[in-house]
Amino acid sequence: MLVNQRKTLITDVSVEGTRRMSPGSVTRRSLLGVGALALASALAFTPGAQAETTNVKIMMDWIIQGTHAPFFIAQQKGYFKDAGVTVDAIDAGKGATNVAVSVAGGAYQFGWVDMPSMINFNAKNPSSPLIAVYISFDDSPLALITRKDAGITKPADLDGKKIAGGPGTAVHDTISILLKAAHAENVKIDWVAVQPQLFGPMLKRGEVAGTGGFTNSNIPAALELGFSMNDLSIIKYSDFGANMYGLALVTTKKFADENPDTVRGVVKALNQGTKDTIADPDAALALLKERDPMMKLDIEKVRLGLALDLTKTPHVVQYGLSTVVPEKLQFTIDAISGAYDIASPPAPSAVYTDKFLPPAAERMLASKS
Repeated sequence: MLVNQRKTLITDVSVEGTRRMSPGSVTRRSLLGVGALALASALAFTPGAQAETTNVKIMMDWIIQGTHAPFFIAQQKGYFKDAGVTVDAIDAGKGATNVAVSVAGGAYQFGWVDMPSMINFNAKNPSSPLIAVYISFDDSPLALITRKDAGITKPADLDGKKIAGGPGTAVHDTISILLKAAHAENVKIDWVAVQPQLFGPMLKRGEVAGTGGFTNSNIPAALELGFSMNDLSIIKYSDFGANMYGLALVTTKKFADENPDTVRGVVKALNQGTKDTIADPDAALALLKERDPMMKLDIEKVRLGLALDLTKTPHVVQYGLSTVVPEKLQFTIDAISGAYDIASPPAPSAVYTDKFLPPAAERMLASKS
């Protein structure tokens, strides 16, 4: 929901002015009623009134991890079912672009995609645009994770440093946003283009000073290799004025237009699953552990904690989940359009809609006693 509420106009059309009818006119009136009923029935089966698709598949942004707990909580507790939706699968993804392609192509009805990637995808694929219907991460997870002994504490310190993450990776492609916000446009980073699975090992061996990525991905990866949180310095975009929206539930505009109740149901279920995860993250992790016995709970607890920090921001605590500030949404659009050289930036209404959200009261977090 946008903080600046939009007014919805509802027009009620009524037929008034009945008149006294003669006995012979009763039959004519009855026939008119039958005709009206037949017309209404015919309209009910026109293409615009066809039954909605209630069986859906949802693709996550990456392999299933603690970050994805809200979806599985919603499934396990029957929130999707209660909303009239059958979720046939919640599957792992292979990065934002892969998820966007899968949803745009119809293989999945919904996907979890970071807002910057969605905006860039739509610019390149105007014939099959996606739209965000629920924002999970109120803050951006984009960050640089560096070795503390490299002495990097602010963007200006990145000048000349080797950072893992070449062209095509999120931080590499959006670093201009951070540097501009931090007034460090002259910084030149020595990017090392390698596969993401090599980021951590190279950081461990000291071959790079840091890695670029999402906090909830790159920090746990470093911890798995033996780093402690005290060994790392984190430069988050949001800490230096480059605060954008992050992961969001997206679908195609076409699917949303044709299946509004289904979209509303999925959003309602995810919202409740998110609230439950925030209220009891240990229970959420226990559910994921049942699903994947090989999951390392200590690492996933850190990962989920980082994700919830991006979800349960001070703004969300005050105004509720997926309560979007127009100025912040516009900044996200403008910043990404600049970073990716998007000639015609999209209108905010083409990026996010609040019309499928549950009432504001249902999006408020439970206050702790």
